Amino acid sequence: MPGSAKFWIGIAVSVVLLALFVFTVDLERFLDALSQADYTLLAPATAMYLVSLLFRTMRWQRLLRHLKHVSVVRLYPVVVVGYMANNLLPMRLGELVRSYYVGEREGVSKTTAVMTIVVERLLDALTLLAMVAVVALFVPVLGVAQGLGRLSSVPWPLLAAAVTLPFIAGFTVLVLMALVPDRAGRWAKAALRPLPGRLEARVADAVDMLLGGLISLRSPRSVVVLFLLSAPVWLFEAGLFVVIAYSFDLHLAFDNVYEMGAALILVMAISNIGASVPAAPGGIGLFELIARETLVLLPLAAVDRADAGAYAAVVHAVLLVPMIVLGQVFLWTQNVSLGSLSRAGRSMASERAVVAGAEDAQ
Repeated sequence: MPGSAKFWIGIAVSVVLLALFVFTVDLERFLDALSQADYTLLAPATAMYLVSLLFRTMRWQRLLRHLKHVSVVRLYPVVVVGYMANNLLPMRLGELVRSYYVGEREGVSKTTAVMTIVVERLLDALTLLAMVAVVALFVPVLGVAQGLGRLSSVPWPLLAAAVTLPFIAGFTVLVLMALVPDRAGRWAKAALRPLPGRLEARVADAVDMLLGGLISLRSPRSVVVLFLLSAPVWLFEAGLFVVIAYSFDLHLAFDNVYEMGAALILVMAISNIGASVPAAPGGIGLFELIARETLVLLPLAAVDRADAGAYAAVVHAVLLVPMIVLGQVFLWTQNVSLGSLSRAGRSMASERAVVAGAEDAQ
């Protein structure tokens, strides 16, 4: 993997973004904020993140249940390994690692598992957007949007559309495909007819498996349950953001705990949506920049950029490091290496590219 072009592109992106992060802050004050933080609070913050992953596992269990019932105890390590891979590999290859790992471990279709993870990611994005909408009822967010637009050199209305419409459109398309799977399958297979017979049959089978990953979206009740399971995922992660804010005494900058909670939910949502771009491993660099600037731009409190930068760096470290360590422990207990899983994941990516190419030929 380290020899691949994608790996080095991802590393380069992280280096550039981290350089931008460092060179746009008062480094002395940044280091001073890091040295004065209360790191004893990282333990409860990490515990909250592990609980959020438990709810992720429960949600994924529901998405997979039409394939096979897998206990949460068996599925949790797979989720952790997938997140570890995302934190270490570029282009979100951890999603492919997770689908391959669950396929090998539980004997389910790897291709179908990929589609359930796509559904999962869209659920995450829509849940975060819903949280932003709720917070916007109490917190003026226009200034934040305008500030992030200036930072990215993109007009803020265009930026807002770019981070909302694709997720809404993508989820809508998947729901429609789930409701009419036979018709969606016929359309896809009609586009495959120009392919050679053997390849056409292989890709057609892959299409069927991909559509199989949408079964959970056919029932309105199931969709509601999936969103209900998505809420605690992000509420517990928001708890992580709040606890670490106390480590840096950021609560002193707000009038009350409610304002701080609303502000940090906004920081969490915007930074996670923004850092979901499949480039640098773990969103390193991009997450820190977006989280820092969102916190600085919030109208509820005046937070120094150096303090905000130190806070963002520690939050991201707590999101990354425990998953890397715990994921490696799980792999050791199973006598599996990340290298073998990543190579298998890249192989799956090649097969998916064949499917995408066939669909583009219609």
